[in-house]
Amino acid sequence: MLSKVKYIEQKLKIVFLLISIMFFNHSLKAQDDLSLSDAIQVGLKQNFDILLTQKAIEINRIQNTWGEAGRYPTVRLGLNQGNALSDQSRNPTSFIQALLMSNNIQGTADVNWVLFNGFRVKANKEKLERLESQSEGNAALVVENTIQGIILNYYNAKLQAEKILLLKNVIELSKNKWEYQKLRQDLGVALTVDLLQYENAFYQDSTNILMQQLAYDNAIRNLNILMGVEETKTWNLTEELEVEQIYYVYDDLKAKMLSNNQNVKNELINLEIIQRDITLAKATMYPVVSFNTGAQYQTSTFKIADFPRANGVSINYYANFTLNFTLYDGGKVKRGIQALEVQNEVNEIQMEKLKATLSNELKTHFDLYTVRLQMFELTKKSFQVAKKNFEIAKLKENSGLINSFVFRDIEMSYLSAGMAMIETGFNLIESQTNLAKLTGGLLDE
Repeated sequence: MLSKVKYIEQKLKIVFLLISIMFFNHSLKAQDDLSLSDAIQVGLKQNFDILLTQKAIEINRIQNTWGEAGRYPTVRLGLNQGNALSDQSRNPTSFIQALLMSNNIQGTADVNWVLFNGFRVKANKEKLERLESQSEGNAALVVENTIQGIILNYYNAKLQAEKILLLKNVIELSKNKWEYQKLRQDLGVALTVDLLQYENAFYQDSTNILMQQLAYDNAIRNLNILMGVEETKTWNLTEELEVEQIYYVYDDLKAKMLSNNQNVKNELINLEIIQRDITLAKATMYPVVSFNTGAQYQTSTFKIADFPRANGVSINYYANFTLNFTLYDGGKVKRGIQALEVQNEVNEIQMEKLKATLSNELKTHFDLYTVRLQMFELTKKSFQVAKKNFEIAKLKENSGLINSFVFRDIEMSYLSAGMAMIETGFNLIESQTNLAKLTGGLLDE
């Protein structure tokens, strides 16, 4: 009997040692406090996708200038230096039979300015502005997705942490019950089946808490990736898993979504870009008036045999107006305009499709939120009942009114009810976040 008790004690110590080492290793890591607001701020500064979209905005902002649109003239400067040597001293057919040398330097300044090209400059500038707005809209969508991901992963980590706390309470009780039954068996007043039941319960709870710790670690790593920090960084999450029960009105949500959803805003910008493309295509049907002016300066020297070197300078000025007009190109411009107008109709259809898809998605999330709101209330009440029943069961089990099997069933009901309440609370937060994203509320807040 004594050897069996020692064997049990040894196994108990090994299991608890493993669990203690696991939690001790976590406690050794430096844990900074992290609120949800802080997590979002870090993510907005360091998330890789956000950093990439910021570079795209920077590129479009650099290009969005009147110079890029073609308003200003083009100025070119050129310089050319030439040397020539011709030996005609042995050429009987040459008029001058001597060594001929010449040198020249030629400089040019040319200004070319398109005065009118069918309002292409204005249309180009407007398109560049829309392209910059498009990059900002895409960045806003990435920011929105990042914020949503940080919120959900933050609260998912809190969810896993709450489950760990719940399991810790259960495993502590299993440990105490097992030790108590060992003592009773040593005194000869406990049944072996009860001892084995509590031993089995302890091992099950130990396995569950190990797996739950792994789930928590994975949740923290996912949060770190979204925040753009080292994946092994550990945190003390200060935000509580508290659920704010909000009662929405569907029509209000839909109106806000149609006016504020980032996907809708981006699609509107795409429509505006197509309109500018149509304007640019139509501009080719107008004449192009350009002005070209400049000057050429040339200095040269010429030497024949031993005669003195002759020098010369010439300056030429010019100013020209050019008018170009395409009378016929095989209908290429007309077909291009027609294709763009059809594409514009395609984009308008896509806009209507997007609105219909988003409306359907909003209704789905709204109905799901309504159901989850009711489920949260029910699981809270269920947990309160299970907790009360569990407290009564502990008293009855200590008094010998119920056996270990009945007590374990009640304990598992308490654990399941607690897990269900935590999960439905998280599900409610998830639905609130999804509704906020669909209606553009994440960026507003």
